[in-house]
Amino acid sequence: MNIFLQLAHAFLKVGLFGFGGGFAMIPLMHSAAVFEHGWLTASQFAAAIAMGQVTPGPVAISATFIGYKAAGLPGALVATVAIFAPSLILMVFLEKFYLKVRGTELTQAVMHGVLPVVVALILNAAVSLGRPTLNAWWPPVVALAVAALA
Repeated sequence: MNIFLQLAHAFLKVGLFGFGGGFAMIPLMHSAAVFEHGWLTASQFAAAIAMGQVTPGPVAISATFIGYKAAGLPGALVATVAIFAPSLILMVFLEKFYLKVRGTELTQAVMHGVLPVVVALILNAAVSLGRPTLNAWWPPVVALAVAALA
């Protein structure tokens, strides 16, 4: 399959199924970029997420870095458009519907039910990204200290 089709397919899936924001997308991006396609190594992926944090905007912009590493500037463009397209299209079509149902008990229950799943996805991403740094005693200590202070 063409690299641009692979990028578009992978990041359309991430954009569509990464419910819960950018941090919930990290495990999906990690799986696609490192394991499925081998576009990046684990350390390069961690750098991509770091770049996404340094730049203004959402974490999903890490897709731009991944696309660039996989296929240059055109790959960056394809990955960026693909990751944002599903949410943009869904928001355009669901805006009126959501405004009508956002205050209902069912909608609130669904949103509260999804929250633990999003937290679990974020923890999974943290563990996946943190595992390569466990070569000394101090990174886990610093992570725990930061978590306690937060």
